[in-house]
Amino acid sequence: MDQSAADMVSKVCIEILPPEREDTCTPDAAICPCCRKLRPASSMDDDGCGICDECLAP
Repeated sequence: MDQSAADMVSKVCIEILPPEREDTCTPDAAICPCCRKLRPASSMDDDGCGICDECLAP
């Protein structure tokens, strides 16, 4: 890649938006946006954008 193309790419701004959460009937549970299953809030990873631990597991 030549320098002018690299300069143009470095000036592009990208905004990453997390998926909207669906409201559930219980405050201590949430729907995982990955597997779409209702999971207890304790199984949601704080840094995983609301994705459950099961989906984040390798």
